[in-house]
Amino acid sequence: MNFKSREKLLASVAALSLLGISPQQTFAAQITTNQAVQQTKKITGNVSDAMGPIIGATVKVKGTKNAAVTDFDGNYTLNVGAGQTVEVTYVGYVTKTFKVGGQSKYDITLAEDNNSLDEVVVVGYGTMKKSDISGASVSMGEDQIKGSIITNLDQSFQGRVAGVTSVATSGAPGSSTSIRVRGQSTINAGAEPLYVIDGVIFQGGGSSGGSLGLGDALGNGSVSTVSPMSTINPADIVSMEILKDASATAIYGAQGANGVVLITTKRGKIGEAKFTYDGMAAWQYQGKRIDILNLREFSEYYNDFVNNGWISQDQARPDFSDPSILGRGTNWQDAVFRTAFQHQHQVAAQGGTEKVKYYVSGGMMDQDGTIIGSNFKRLNVRANLDAQLKKWFKIGMNTTYTRTKERLLHADGTEGVITYALTTPPDIAIYDVDGNYTSVVRDGWSSPNPIAQALSKDITMKRNKLTGNIFADITPIKNLTWHTELGYDLSWSDAEVFTPTMHLGNWNQDTNFASWQKNTSKYWQFKNYITYNGSIKKHSFTAMLGQEAWRSDWDYTYQANANLPNNTIHLPSLGSSTPSIKSGFGVTTMSSFFTRETYNYDDRYLATYTFRRDGSSNFGPENRWASFHSFAASWRFSNEKFIKSIAGKWLSNGKIRIGWGQTGNANIGAYKWGTTVTKFLVGQTSVAYRPTNIPNTSIKWETQEQTNIGLDLGLFNDKIGFTLDWYNKVSNDMLMPLQLPSYMGTQGNGSSRLNAPWGNYGKIKNTGFELAVNAHPIANKNFSWDTEFNISWNKNKLVGLSGTTNANIIGYGQFNDVVCVSNIGKPLYQFWGYQTDGVYKDFEDIKNSPKPKSYKEGALNKGTTVWPGDIKFKDISGPDGKPDGVIDDYDKTYIGNPQPKYTFGWTNTFRYKDFDLTLFVSGSVGNKVMNYLNISMSKMNNAWVNQSASVKNHAVLAPIDPNKDYSNGYKGNNANTVYNWYDDVDNIYVVNAGTNIPRLAIGDPAGNSSVISDRYVEDGSYLRMKNITLGYTLPKKYARYLHIESLRVYANIQNLFTITGYDGYDPEVGASTSDSQGYSFGVDNGRYPSPTVYSFGINLAF
Repeated sequence: MNFKSREKLLASVAALSLLGISPQQTFAAQITTNQAVQQTKKITGNVSDAMGPIIGATVKVKGTKNAAVTDFDGNYTLNVGAGQTVEVTYVGYVTKTFKVGGQSKYDITLAEDNNSLDEVVVVGYGTMKKSDISGASVSMGEDQIKGSIITNLDQSFQGRVAGVTSVATSGAPGSSTSIRVRGQSTINAGAEPLYVIDGVIFQGGGSSGGSLGLGDALGNGSVSTVSPMSTINPADIVSMEILKDASATAIYGAQGANGVVLITTKRGKIGEAKFTYDGMAAWQYQGKRIDILNLREFSEYYNDFVNNGWISQDQARPDFSDPSILGRGTNWQDAVFRTAFQHQHQVAAQGGTEKVKYYVSGGMMDQDGTIIGSNFKRLNVRANLDAQLKKWFKIGMNTTYTRTKERLLHADGTEGVITYALTTPPDIAIYDVDGNYTSVVRDGWSSPNPIAQALSKDITMKRNKLTGNIFADITPIKNLTWHTELGYDLSWSDAEVFTPTMHLGNWNQDTNFASWQKNTSKYWQFKNYITYNGSIKKHSFTAMLGQEAWRSDWDYTYQANANLPNNTIHLPSLGSSTPSIKSGFGVTTMSSFFTRETYNYDDRYLATYTFRRDGSSNFGPENRWASFHSFAASWRFSNEKFIKSIAGKWLSNGKIRIGWGQTGNANIGAYKWGTTVTKFLVGQTSVAYRPTNIPNTSIKWETQEQTNIGLDLGLFNDKIGFTLDWYNKVSNDMLMPLQLPSYMGTQGNGSSRLNAPWGNYGKIKNTGFELAVNAHPIANKNFSWDTEFNISWNKNKLVGLSGTTNANIIGYGQFNDVVCVSNIGKPLYQFWGYQTDGVYKDFEDIKNSPKPKSYKEGALNKGTTVWPGDIKFKDISGPDGKPDGVIDDYDKTYIGNPQPKYTFGWTNTFRYKDFDLTLFVSGSVGNKVMNYLNISMSKMNNAWVNQSASVKNHAVLAPIDPNKDYSNGYKGNNANTVYNWYDDVDNIYVVNAGTNIPRLAIGDPAGNSSVISDRYVEDGSYLRMKNITLGYTLPKKYARYLHIESLRVYANIQNLFTITGYDGYDPEVGASTSDSQGYSFGVDNGRYPSPTVYSFGINLAF
């Protein structure tokens, strides 16, 4: 028997209760109606499947209420009349019937029903049979979600759903995952899918401020921000439906452009209370280390600066004179990474009667991060209730409260903990002889101790969230239901940052700093819809008409100050510096009307039409309303008689689907069409007000049109299934801020800067294929094997762009240089920079090759101009579009695409008796990663900063003529008279001329590492063993002795290994945690890496 199906016992009990069977009659129960046949006899038997006895199977005389339920051993007893037909049913299995004859014992073996077409799935504003759906959607059941062993719900999508890419933005506890359904469809208007939980639209960001001002408070970079989805406990989820094409998402109109994820939580079931406990303990480990210089290698690197004249011999460090006697020194990576513990617990109760059903749960999680100082805690409670007050009147509620607390880190960026851990010299100890933190100070250069940086700064976020709804279903006449519902999503959060004064050896931070920010958001949703289900002979149809309105309010207050009296009281109001005080609020409203009609003729020809009209306060009065249509049709050819006669023996399901639809996007925030104001000081005391933006009353909806063609195949009673989809998705009137000349006042960071006007300026196209395959190759009593594979191809392109002064959309930038751009005819967020061609080998090579504008023959200097060993950049173009021999901005080009050519996932589940083993691998192919972290690690512009071990292969300079006499000086092509070979450009060559790593040079005068080039672009393709789970389920006969219903224990490993050519910690690189638009997708700026997790857990029911 399938061990997962056994857990559905209560569902069978519920069904029997509807037939009049009490819970006390559950096992081996027998009921005989008044219509029972007068002459009866007793029959017995056993019901089993390929794995063993089935507990709770219903054995019923067809057409009557005379039924029995199998006991713990699968046995039953039933009084029947001669010649009657007996029906044996169990959830998830093919029903079997037999006619009672002369024998008295009937053993029945049920086969699993691989055909899930009769399964009822959630769609927008209702449910449908899976076989009736013509759009592109994917279901994830409770087993798939639980099998992921996840802490955040959004992690469950990774590699498991065709057409859905899920990339972690950070490996920090509770951090977010960037999810895209069928590619990036917009740039500035939010590209995440819409989440709907039990009918309530989930408000992810909630309020202004995104990262709650933490990045601003730190002064630069960003912190690892938490995912809004981390407030949802995965253990409460029973199913998720991912709607991908517009024919499926158009019912959500303006909110469905990026796909829709419908989440259904667990509900009560008829029967005695069932209690469950789920517990897990885990150890997280960051196994990979980036190869950097140890102490011996660092001393050799330092001595290269001395030997090349950058540091004089009399200033050279004597302790580095003999590197061979030095050890490995301090390993700062080992110091900042740790083995982190995590544990989570959930208790739940589920039960009910025909009148009232309930589900209540409570849980907690405590997760340390693999970088010291980071932590995530979550407490959650949920209560779901259904009450059938009358046959025609049902009410219910869903509510959940979650509280999270996170200690965050400034982990990534050039001044993040990871960068400091990699670049702090290994000759510095973590602590001095007195046990205090040391500092890093070298010849006017200094940096903080990475350990002190991670542990001393207090960055804390507390978040509270109350979400739910109350609803009523009224059925005044048969087949007509009116659903009315009030939903809410309320959140309030606090963020606190405190940077203490620190005195670490010779490194001092004399000023402390504190900031507080409080955010609140209130979301209210009211909807009504009426659904009618009808049928006439072979024709069946539904009609749904509805209305919805919602309002979202947010506000925030922020205060910060420095120079507090001490490091104990973290009150910004006590600071003696000039305080920074900010506040803001916003309101967004939307009103909608919608309808959906479906038609089904004989389960062969199906059609769906939806229409929605939305009005949003985010647009001006003349463009406030928009209409969205969709249509889908399908032909289930496997139900045609002529097909059955040809392929009926092996074709169990065949359906062709086609759909077209429109959706919209209004996710730009409030007040973009109007004028907003802020106050400022005039002189010291007078207050005045000024506009903060340039209004645009003509701004309108971003719209999307999508066409989908799909094929569903099921072979051999659905033991093998295929789903293939092609789609073409075009986003028109893309919402984005207009790029204006600087004299318009929209550039810069000053207090008088105006926000650029928003408008509709672009067009994006995504085209792709999706293939999902599932199979059940083996299913017998002792062993079974199930496998699922999916692969997705997506091609993304910026089709049009208007209303901008630039030819491209500048994406992500650092060091005053652009990293990625989006240009017409190209995929979004392409890496942008110089192509390289090795290094200059000598002066002749410099003279005969393209070179920077700064080059002047006869005026070369190793400290100010291009030199042998510097990077040779390719001459791509010039002012007239042709190579001109000069290296400048005209030579920048596309150097890599962060978008993968395809992504895939493969799951295999094996069961042997009471053991189960699940293996899940995922990966991507063809994507590039910008190893931005490597810029800091390979600059070689400072003798006191540690570097990547790859710099051991830097361009080594040597004299062409070692015996050249410099006693009287030499000028030649040098800017000044020189007295050493290393200052003489005419007497230098590169020993290892084939290297692509430049010379070392203090200050990087030639810009080897201060510009973006293909030196930092690496192949990000990877294959990852994402999940391994080994479980054991206690046999029912032993569970009965322990007075429990079921017990399962398991061990799990996540991210066991990754096969990749990428040199960084993790090739799975999403956008920066502070980048809500995704501009920095694929840029590794010292990202908090995802850990390997070893966990052990228990699932107990009683």
